[in-house]
Amino acid sequence: MQYDIYQAKSEALEEAGGRAFAGAKYFKPELFGLYRKVCEVDGRYCGLSDGDRDYTVTNKDEVFAILNGSYYDEDKEEDVVFDSHVSGYKMKTVTRKDGEVITYRDMHSLSVGDIIAEVPQIGYETMTEEGQKAGTTYHIVDGFGFTDITDRLQEMDLASVRLANA
Repeated sequence: MQYDIYQAKSEALEEAGGRAFAGAKYFKPELFGLYRKVCEVDGRYCGLSDGDRDYTVTNKDEVFAILNGSYYDEDKEEDVVFDSHVSGYKMKTVTRKDGEVITYRDMHSLSVGDIIAEVPQIGYETMTEEGQKAGTTYHIVDGFGFTDITDRLQEMDLASVRLANA
Protein backbone atom coordinates (compact mmCIF):
# COMPACT_ATOMS: atom_id res chain seq x y z
CA MET A 1 0.00 0.00 0.00
CA GLN A 2 1.14 3.53 -0.70
CA TYR A 3 -0.05 6.31 1.57
CA ASP A 4 -0.40 9.77 0.02
CA ILE A 5 -0.47 12.55 2.60
CA TYR A 6 -2.54 15.70 2.09
CA GLN A 7 -2.27 18.78 4.28
CA ALA A 8 -3.88 22.22 4.19
CA LYS A 9 -2.66 25.49 5.62
CA SER A 10 -4.80 26.27 8.66
CA GLU A 11 -5.20 29.92 7.62
CA ALA A 12 -6.58 28.90 4.21
CA LEU A 13 -9.06 26.45 5.74
CA GLU A 14 -10.34 28.98 8.26
CA GLU A 15 -10.65 31.73 5.64
CA ALA A 16 -12.81 29.35 3.57
CA GLY A 17 -15.07 28.57 6.53
CA GLY A 18 -13.43 25.33 7.63
CA ARG A 19 -11.75 24.38 10.88
CA ALA A 20 -8.11 23.41 11.09
CA PHE A 21 -7.04 20.57 13.38
CA ALA A 22 -10.69 19.54 13.86
CA GLY A 23 -10.86 16.07 12.27
CA ALA A 24 -13.87 14.39 10.68
CA LYS A 25 -16.57 16.11 12.72
CA TYR A 26 -15.96 19.46 11.05
CA PHE A 27 -14.52 18.25 7.73
CA LYS A 28 -16.21 19.82 4.70
CA PRO A 29 -15.56 17.87 1.47
CA GLU A 30 -15.83 21.03 -0.62
CA LEU A 31 -12.64 22.27 1.08
CA PHE A 32 -10.59 19.29 -0.14
CA GLY A 33 -9.31 21.51 -2.95
CA LEU A 34 -7.34 23.47 -0.34
CA TYR A 35 -5.37 20.36 0.56
CA ARG A 36 -2.14 19.59 -1.27
CA LYS A 37 -0.24 16.36 -1.48
CA VAL A 38 2.89 16.85 0.63
CA CYS A 39 4.49 13.38 0.44
CA GLU A 40 4.06 9.65 -0.13
CA VAL A 41 4.82 6.83 2.28
CA ASP A 42 5.78 3.64 0.46
CA GLY A 43 4.52 0.70 2.48
CA ARG A 44 6.63 -1.97 0.83
CA TYR A 45 9.60 -3.66 2.42
CA CYS A 46 12.51 -1.21 2.35
CA GLY A 47 15.41 -3.45 3.36
CA LEU A 48 15.52 -2.33 7.00
CA SER A 49 15.12 -4.84 9.78
CA ASP A 50 15.61 -5.03 13.52
CA GLY A 51 15.35 -8.58 14.79
CA ASP A 52 11.87 -9.83 13.91
CA ARG A 53 10.67 -6.43 12.62
CA ASP A 54 11.17 -5.59 8.95
CA TYR A 55 9.76 -2.02 8.91
CA THR A 56 7.16 -2.74 6.25
CA VAL A 57 4.36 -0.17 6.65
CA THR A 58 1.05 -2.02 6.90
CA ASN A 59 -1.37 0.51 8.39
CA LYS A 60 -2.17 4.15 9.07
CA ASP A 61 -0.86 3.94 12.64
CA GLU A 62 2.61 3.15 11.26
CA VAL A 63 2.31 6.06 8.83
CA PHE A 64 1.42 8.30 11.78
CA ALA A 65 4.42 7.03 13.76
CA ILE A 66 6.86 7.56 10.89
CA LEU A 67 5.62 11.07 10.10
CA ASN A 68 5.80 12.06 13.77
CA GLY A 69 9.43 11.06 14.24
CA SER A 70 8.95 7.86 16.23
CA TYR A 71 12.09 6.34 14.69
CA TYR A 72 14.28 9.42 14.87
CA ASP A 73 17.66 8.60 16.45
CA GLU A 74 18.74 11.67 18.40
CA ASP A 75 22.29 10.38 18.92
CA LYS A 76 22.87 9.92 15.19
CA GLU A 77 20.52 12.78 14.22
CA GLU A 78 18.88 10.62 11.55
CA ASP A 79 15.67 8.78 10.82
CA VAL A 80 16.46 5.86 8.54
CA VAL A 81 12.85 4.58 8.59
CA PHE A 82 11.54 7.97 7.41
CA ASP A 83 14.29 8.23 4.80
CA SER A 84 13.54 4.71 3.52
CA HIS A 85 9.76 5.09 3.20
CA VAL A 86 8.92 8.77 2.67
CA SER A 87 9.39 10.62 -0.62
CA GLY A 88 7.80 13.29 -2.77
CA TYR A 89 8.12 16.12 -0.25
CA LYS A 90 9.47 19.53 -1.19
CA MET A 91 12.20 21.36 0.65
CA LYS A 92 11.98 25.01 1.61
CA THR A 93 14.88 27.35 2.37
CA VAL A 94 14.45 30.56 4.35
CA THR A 95 16.77 33.16 5.80
CA ARG A 96 16.07 34.12 9.39
CA LYS A 97 16.30 37.71 10.61
CA ASP A 98 19.73 36.99 12.08
CA GLY A 99 20.98 35.86 8.65
CA GLU A 100 20.97 32.12 9.36
CA VAL A 101 19.81 30.10 6.37
CA ILE A 102 17.75 27.01 7.18
CA THR A 103 16.28 24.33 4.95
CA TYR A 104 13.38 22.14 6.04
CA ARG A 105 10.65 19.89 4.64
CA ASP A 106 7.68 21.93 3.45
CA MET A 107 5.21 19.88 5.49
CA HIS A 108 4.34 19.40 9.14
CA SER A 109 4.08 16.23 11.17
CA LEU A 110 0.91 14.22 10.58
CA SER A 111 -1.79 15.93 12.65
CA VAL A 112 -5.52 16.01 13.28
CA GLY A 113 -7.25 17.20 10.11
CA ASP A 114 -4.64 15.84 7.68
CA ILE A 115 -5.76 13.29 5.10
CA ILE A 116 -4.21 9.92 4.28
CA ALA A 117 -5.09 8.38 0.92
CA GLU A 118 -4.46 4.62 0.89
CA VAL A 119 -3.45 3.85 -2.68
CA PRO A 120 -3.23 0.18 -3.69
CA GLN A 121 0.20 -1.12 -4.58
CA ILE A 122 0.96 -4.50 -6.05
CA GLY A 123 4.57 -5.46 -5.42
CA TYR A 124 6.85 -3.29 -7.49
CA GLU A 125 4.64 -3.25 -10.57
CA THR A 126 2.89 -0.09 -11.65
CA MET A 127 -0.89 -0.25 -11.38
CA THR A 128 -3.08 1.45 -13.93
CA GLU A 129 -4.57 4.78 -12.91
CA GLU A 130 -8.04 3.22 -13.08
CA GLY A 131 -6.94 0.46 -10.70
CA GLN A 132 -5.54 3.00 -8.27
CA LYS A 133 -8.67 5.18 -8.37
CA ALA A 134 -10.97 2.22 -7.82
CA GLY A 135 -9.15 1.03 -4.73
CA THR A 136 -8.08 4.32 -3.12
CA THR A 137 -9.65 5.22 0.20
CA TYR A 138 -9.34 8.51 2.07
CA HIS A 139 -9.03 8.87 5.85
CA ILE A 140 -8.86 12.01 7.97
CA VAL A 141 -6.75 12.01 11.11
CA ASP A 142 -9.01 12.46 14.14
CA GLY A 143 -8.24 13.21 17.77
CA PHE A 144 -8.00 9.46 18.21
CA GLY A 145 -7.64 7.25 15.16
CA PHE A 146 -8.80 7.84 11.62
CA THR A 147 -12.20 8.31 9.96
CA ASP A 148 -12.92 7.08 6.45
CA ILE A 149 -14.13 10.05 4.36
CA THR A 150 -14.03 8.30 0.97
CA ASP A 151 -17.82 8.37 0.51
CA ARG A 152 -18.02 12.08 1.34
CA LEU A 153 -15.33 12.90 -1.21
CA GLN A 154 -16.76 10.65 -3.90
CA GLU A 155 -20.12 12.34 -3.54
CA MET A 156 -18.35 15.55 -4.55
CA ASP A 157 -16.20 13.63 -7.10
CA LEU A 158 -13.16 15.42 -5.68
CA ALA A 159 -11.15 12.33 -4.83
CA SER A 160 -10.88 11.14 -8.41
CA VAL A 161 -10.00 14.63 -9.65
CA ARG A 162 -7.32 15.03 -6.96
CA LEU A 163 -5.85 11.58 -7.64
CA ALA A 164 -5.75 12.26 -11.38
CA ASN A 165 -3.85 15.50 -10.72
CA ALA A 166 -1.49 14.07 -8.07
